[in-house]
Amino acid sequence: MTDDDGRVLNAEFAVESDGRGLALVLESAGGQSAAGPARNSDYTAALELLLARLGSRGAVLVDALVDSKRTAHLAEPDRRVLDGSVSLASVDDLAALRLQLTSRQGRIGQPPGAPKAGNNRKRLRLRLQVPGYGSGDVPRLAYDLAGGSSVPPAPGRSSRALPQPRRSVERGTVQLNEWWRDDPAECYWLEITDRNDLGANVQALQRDGSGRENWSYALVTALRPGDVVLHWHKTQRQVPGIVGYSFAADGPFEDELVWHARGSYGQARPAVEHPQPSWRYELADYTALPAPVDQVAFQRAETALRQIKQELEAEHSGPLYFPFAFYDQRPVRVMQAYLVKFPAAILGAVPELAAIPRRRMPQVSPVPTGVPARRRARRSSGSGYIADPLLRRALERHAVQKASDLYEGWTVQDVGDRESYDLRVTKDGEEVHVEVKGSSATADAVELTRNEVKHAHGTATDLVVVDQIEWSRLPNGEIRTNGGRVRRWETWVPKVEHLEPTRYRYRLPESDAELVE
Repeated sequence: MTDDDGRVLNAEFAVESDGRGLALVLESAGGQSAAGPARNSDYTAALELLLARLGSRGAVLVDALVDSKRTAHLAEPDRRVLDGSVSLASVDDLAALRLQLTSRQGRIGQPPGAPKAGNNRKRLRLRLQVPGYGSGDVPRLAYDLAGGSSVPPAPGRSSRALPQPRRSVERGTVQLNEWWRDDPAECYWLEITDRNDLGANVQALQRDGSGRENWSYALVTALRPGDVVLHWHKTQRQVPGIVGYSFAADGPFEDELVWHARGSYGQARPAVEHPQPSWRYELADYTALPAPVDQVAFQRAETALRQIKQELEAEHSGPLYFPFAFYDQRPVRVMQAYLVKFPAAILGAVPELAAIPRRRMPQVSPVPTGVPARRRARRSSGSGYIADPLLRRALERHAVQKASDLYEGWTVQDVGDRESYDLRVTKDGEEVHVEVKGSSATADAVELTRNEVKHAHGTATDLVVVDQIEWSRLPNGEIRTNGGRVRRWETWVPKVEHLEPTRYRYRLPESDAELVE
């Protein structure tokens, strides 16, 4: 499990079906010995954190028993460390409850007249009633209590700009420790994913499946234009590793997406088919690496990676959101998270990362005339400006082709590069102009330029919107598109009441200005 700051705890637990209810079993802790390092040394912190996470779900602690092999012969009353059931949501002092559960363990299993108490961090069984979780929800509850880190889904549905990203909006949310903020060299991030659209954006739910804000998700709001995002993909190149990089282009945005959980625990969670609030930051200029930089490369550099982390910890207080987890008895591994901070010093410690650019701003195409660089806050979903020019062109081409297919038997000309509409279709002397909009999202609104609106009012025009376009980025960086929902409005005239201004052209007054420089 991980704590709320993303630190991996040295503590193991399991969730089991216990009779008609559920039970959480926390494994015992032990000191360091010749056989190896300390076992489950974060037992106390983990227990208190588990009680807090259970309390946030309205759980009732029905019973608590020492559950070690040495005490298995004792009757349950002789192993009990709780006087009666406790509603964890109503406990004001969880530390006191945790202390009760641990301090009472010391005498259990000790012979009569023993001069002192024994281990107070024994294997502990907590019997529970948790609203919304039954005997069939064992993996789901274990996943939620462990911290719920997972790979977010593919890009979301609607977008609204977030000029001032929220850092802490209510109790329980993450206050990010932005230790890199004043150092321009610290401009690197690592996305850990298995999504098929690398380089489109980084995007994560504002709250995880347990309803809590997750530091790894909230980090999406901390990116800055020009930051370099490395992409760790689990399956694209047969072995997990860094397969490419992109540049942060625009954001952060508030968004919505439908969550598709990954992994055995994630898939055990109930499916949520409706869009949920998320954070999104647009990326640009995806570049695939010639070969993946996999676990082996970082294992060879483990000593250097440990040193980098130690030096950063000495310089900066608070969590680092470090990209790798270290263990006593197994090699270094990438963090089980979505987005993590990638300290710049790692680039010098791993020779295979020599191809990653240093401190370069992204080359993003200029914003087209009449199209806002950021979509302003609005509740509905829509089709708007996409920062990645390669993706934008691929979606446009796909939508135009889909629209062309609607006019079978007509002569179809693509005139989008020279006219304020996209297609001119003619048949038996009749001419119709077609305005085409494409989006990978679910669009209930589209962006229109002033010229597009003016043209539709003066000429017979159809509107074709192709949304929900599926797409993936190939290892060579090319975009592959597929499918989409096609809707057509014939003889379309945009009504004034359906138009919502997204920006204004302001003519400066000729007088009253003070010349200051």
